[in-house]
Amino acid sequence: MIEILPPEASLPAPYIRRLDARAEEARYVARPGIRAIPAGSLTVFAFAALQAWTLTILLWAIWWPFPQSDTDWGFSLIASATLLVLVAGVVVLLLRRYPGFLLAVMRAPFIRLTVTDRRILWTLPWMKAPLMEIRRDRVVGGILGQVDARGNGNAALVLVPGDPSADVDGNIHFDRLPDAAGFIAALRG
Repeated sequence: MIEILPPEASLPAPYIRRLDARAEEARYVARPGIRAIPAGSLTVFAFAALQAWTLTILLWAIWWPFPQSDTDWGFSLIASATLLVLVAGVVVLLLRRYPGFLLAVMRAPFIRLTVTDRRILWTLPWMKAPLMEIRRDRVVGGILGQVDARGNGNAALVLVPGDPSADVDGNIHFDRLPDAAGFIAALRG
């Protein structure tokens, strides 16, 4: 005789039904946009722009006056190729040493922060899975920092001691968060 199993038995993981079938309630949603770019990024960009300006001046010095003889052409081409190889080497070295930094800065304006009654999520519009998810039982509270007239400001998410997602002080910091007071209120609720 063949035993017919319920549909739940064919799942790879055991079927679990929540006793409280209520939907998850979003209490705070923020899409900071350009404000989400880390604070030091402008300084890094300024120093990179100064390096590009220096490279432009060096290339101008190599190619002005325009090469007239074969020897001048050889010098200009070899010097330009050497400079470009050195610049490419520095860029590759930095990207290999800090691979996540550039990726984090590039996707920071697209991250959406959501606080619900069950968890805190960092999501991107083009990814199904969240970048990071923290259950509410890992959250102790929040700290509100300086806030401007529009309500944008600094805040910190305080996690339980020893949480692997926290920094040395046990916090996750947010700079220029829209409606920072609303974020802290959503953590309390």
